Amino acid sequence: KMLNSTRIQILLLLFYIVAICRQPHASGFKIEDCRALNETTNVTCYTPAKQQFNIDFSNEEHIKIYIYQDKESNTSTMFLTCQGSDEEVLHISDNLPKLSLERAKLITIDGCIPFEGIFKRLGLSVGTQVKLQRGVTDMPLKREYLSSLTKVKSFLLGGFEALDEHVLAGFENLETLELTRIGTALPSGLLAPVSAHLTQLNMRENNMTTPTKGLFASLQQLDALDLSYNVLTSIPSGTFDQLYNLTVLDLSSNHLSHLPADAFQSLHKLKRLFLSYNRIQQLEPNTFVALSALQDLKLDNNILDIAPSVACSIFDGLHSLEYMELNNNNLSVYCLPYNMRSVSVDLSFNKLKTLLLPPGESEPRQSVNLNLRHNQLQYLSDETLQYLHDSLAQLSLAHNPWQCDTASFLWLDFIKLNSRRILDLADVDCFNDNAYWNVTLFKSSNVCKSVTSLYYIIAIAVVSALAVTALIAAVFYRRKAIKRVEKLKSPKQVENTYEN
Repeated sequence: KMLNSTRIQILLLLFYIVAICRQPHASGFKIEDCRALNETTNVTCYTPAKQQFNIDFSNEEHIKIYIYQDKESNTSTMFLTCQGSDEEVLHISDNLPKLSLERAKLITIDGCIPFEGIFKRLGLSVGTQVKLQRGVTDMPLKREYLSSLTKVKSFLLGGFEALDEHVLAGFENLETLELTRIGTALPSGLLAPVSAHLTQLNMRENNMTTPTKGLFASLQQLDALDLSYNVLTSIPSGTFDQLYNLTVLDLSSNHLSHLPADAFQSLHKLKRLFLSYNRIQQLEPNTFVALSALQDLKLDNNILDIAPSVACSIFDGLHSLEYMELNNNNLSVYCLPYNMRSVSVDLSFNKLKTLLLPPGESEPRQSVNLNLRHNQLQYLSDETLQYLHDSLAQLSLAHNPWQCDTASFLWLDFIKLNSRRILDLADVDCFNDNAYWNVTLFKSSNVCKSVTSLYYIIAIAVVSALAVTALIAAVFYRRKAIKRVEKLKSPKQVENTYEN
């Protein structure tokens, strides 16, 4: 009897809430209605903002319904959460009154058995976004459960143990699809029914080790694909070959250690590629050669090291690149950017010892932003300094073991000339004679103690040499003068002898 009484209360309250939400705003839901609802058992109504009413209906044992009515946009957001045993939830969902949510912009159903009756009673509109979260994993999600949703344009399925290959049949209007936390591998033909208009596909957090062969073959209109936070260990050749219109590909936070050279060969329109937080050690030559439209490349937080022999060719083809993140890797060499319009490169937290110039590079970049912080750089060659001076936009140099000695004067001049473009100048130190010197204190007389001491030694040596030379010259001229005097005296002595 208590259960029947509770169900009757649920039905009556749902009818009341829906009746209020359907009223036009001009003469519809008011603060008085909100107060009246608060006098009803298990219903709370409040106004967190002037243009919004929140109605929370709660039955602790079985089901919770939250309806957020936005007064300004005349739309609502509904959250339907099921609790209790499958049998209890099934009974309540089968007895839900028909709701008129044509203006609902988002319907989220969490933990409920996705029977067809639920969706029919919600009265969904074509533009509604629908999310089915968590699901009941011991009951398979069948195609007939979703027959009332074929007109929706945005759909999320999350938390189901498995999906039938034909579960999306009839969803021809779908533009955005999220498939997350699916327990088993997705069937190869799953996405074929939604290929006509699908542009956004999110498949993150699916425990996927490798994409099912042919899974993306029909998605030629796809614009963005998110495969992040899986456990991908490999990308088979041809996986993305049919995705001709793809502009965003996210493969971050996986277990990838290797990429085939032809992995991206068909992605000529790709603008953003995310490979962060993987285990990539090496890159194959020509991996990026087809990505002439790529603007943003993220390779940070891998274990990447690039051999000097290929360092200046590994990023060939990236003519449109604007941002590249290579921080937190194992790079020991890096080839400075070339053949690009403008680029910002983050190389911080690597093991860089050498910056290379591309062979045959005659015209430096016009706008280069480099972050070289936290590396192992001691010197920059004269050619590298000239390149940076001509092309630099911004530069970060701190936390490197820079050496200040007689070979550093050109580097010090570079620091002075480009001080406004060095972002962390106050933190840039160099090391010599067991001491650190901040570059802002550099002067010709006190760059380093060893240099100053060397100047003193050279000066003393020069002065000493000059003094010795002068002394020798003085002795020489003195002797010469004495001989002259002696010669002048000699004829007189002869004449005096003759007279006597």
